[in-house]
Amino acid sequence: MRHGESFANVNNIISEDMNQYPLTERGVEQILFSAEQLKGLRFDGIVCSPLLRTKQTAKTVGEVVGLKVTEDNKIRESGLGPYNGYRVDEVPKLKREDLGMETWDSQLERMRSAISEYNGSYILVSHALPIRVLTASFLGLNERESYGIDIKLASMTAIDVEHERVVSIGTVLLTERIRKLFSS
Repeated sequence: MRHGESFANVNNIISEDMNQYPLTERGVEQILFSAEQLKGLRFDGIVCSPLLRTKQTAKTVGEVVGLKVTEDNKIRESGLGPYNGYRVDEVPKLKREDLGMETWDSQLERMRSAISEYNGSYILVSHALPIRVLTASFLGLNERESYGIDIKLASMTAIDVEHERVVSIGTVLLTERIRKLFSS
């Protein structure tokens, strides 16, 4: 699950700052809507990035579905290097590594490492790019091939890790097929 709308999103700022940019009122509403979709499904826990917006998202989801939240630095926001805190339109249109940002492969390694540490069904609350990286890897896509994958705010991407398949990408409404995968 991606976090809900934060003040960074409203202001078009990219940020990996731990304690800045909380959720907006709209972001909390988005998360409550998504959390309602998860009610009654079987999960073993919630794991979140250590950034404020994801911690707030995970706490809200945890309260709705009755699960404990654990933080995991491996599912944090993409490393933004010297562009942390910049507006999106201020970042040059160059490759991430040329900008001193965390590479695609580095994000893939840490996201794959994170999911390998949890046995069972977990809700991971992270950020758009790390979710896209992980999703693309299960689809066999590289960075360029995955540009069209849109991970919306407060959306859910379901991955059946055991069978190495993506079940949904960036949805806010769970279908009956998805619900069956996580039913008690």
